[in-house]
Amino acid sequence: RLAALPVEFSVGHLGYMPAACGVGHPGFQSFLALFREGRCWVKLTGSYRITGLKATPYHDVTPIAEALIETRPDRVIWGTDWPHPITKIPMPNDGALLDQLSLWAPDAEIRRRILVDNPARLYGF
Repeated sequence: RLAALPVEFSVGHLGYMPAACGVGHPGFQSFLALFREGRCWVKLTGSYRITGLKATPYHDVTPIAEALIETRPDRVIWGTDWPHPITKIPMPNDGALLDQLSLWAPDAEIRRRILVDNPARLYGF
């Protein structure tokens, strides 16, 4: 259904695939294929929603984040998902969530795209 949309769209929470499923899961692979096509944006938000861990850094989310960033570094943006509604694990620290981005995207230029250039293109500012 998403592929049939005649407009660009965004998906939050790294695609909302539970980290325990892993990047090889057929559903995640289908999502990556959709993402590759170019009309989808992915928000690197809500990592605490897909982790199996109780506190940052959510290392189990790293392979998912890395796969998304590697697939389309020009179509991902970052956010905290503040105010973290309906959190099932301890409330994450927003600074720790930002620190996690450095693990997912160690290259400063890629982080600049994620934090500055991509949001400017997506939101038109």
